[in-house]
Amino acid sequence: MNSSCPRTPLRKVLANLRRLFNDDSYDRYREAQARLAPEEEPLDERSFKARQILMTLGRGCCGR
Repeated sequence: MNSSCPRTPLRKVLANLRRLFNDDSYDRYREAQARLAPEEEPLDERSFKARQILMTLGRGCCGR
């Protein structure tokens, strides 16, 4: 997490949940991105997580 970003209680909870569930999605993204589109600059971790949240919210309640 960026040092300029305050550690709010929600951020602490999310960070702990990622640690608990061993969230390696960013690492998997980097591996896939390097394999499938090596010429493209990968997203930084913060941008990647923001994109994941937006994609999740865009699916709606039923996974559409």
